[in-house]
Amino acid sequence: MLANLRFLPGVPWLLPATALWLWLFWRWMNGGWWPPSTATSRRRDLRARPLSGSVWRWSLLAGGLGLVSVMAFGLLLARFADIPRDTYKLPVELSTLPPWTVISILLAISVSAGVVEEAAFRGYLISPIARRHGWPIAILVSGLMFYLAHLNHAYLTLAHLPFFLAISALNGLLVYLTGSILPAIVLHASADLLFIPLKYGLVGNLHAEPIWRTGVDSAFLICLAITLLFGFAAIPAFRRLAGVVREGGGTPS
Repeated sequence: MLANLRFLPGVPWLLPATALWLWLFWRWMNGGWWPPSTATSRRRDLRARPLSGSVWRWSLLAGGLGLVSVMAFGLLLARFADIPRDTYKLPVELSTLPPWTVISILLAISVSAGVVEEAAFRGYLISPIARRHGWPIAILVSGLMFYLAHLNHAYLTLAHLPFFLAISALNGLLVYLTGSILPAIVLHASADLLFIPLKYGLVGNLHAEPIWRTGVDSAFLICLAITLLFGFAAIPAFRRLAGVVREGGGTPS
């Protein structure tokens, strides 16, 4: 991305470059190439298991409902921290770039985050811990490490920790039920693609004053309602997903 901003910024050549890099990354993480002695363990721990159409549909429905709830929950938590407006600034200036270059940058960042972070936290990290200590401990450790890995973000505070635990629980539950990180990758990338422009003020502005200054205002109540409504709606969808997996002969692993 930085190279593209410096060389030929009007041509979004970072997109095919990112696609090539992700393809190489995925092939190796999924057991390809050298060393052959680790191929089986890499493929097992990545959990890139293909899914049937029905499992895909219910995974995206249940995960999508849960994701809306968790993202609204994250906006609620941000109201309990005094976050300066300047922390929501991108490290690069995008206003002078053509729209197709900006869209390509957002797409590359979102897809890279979805693939790499889910492979790391809900694949390679969760898998060995779940085998030794069980899924609840594995998902909890994944959430804590997911939070620590994002501490370089200027806007992040301790108030955001429950959000990272919640998003890790959501994606971890999807992996537990389906045995695959693929739905979590799609949902993670989609959420980033939608929220990064909002978070950094490219479209609208998510910044809000802390609740002790504004009191319980309409924005807070709307986020609370979305959190609860979509969270409760996700429960039967996850139950149906578990049933579809069982009907197809799949078992959590």
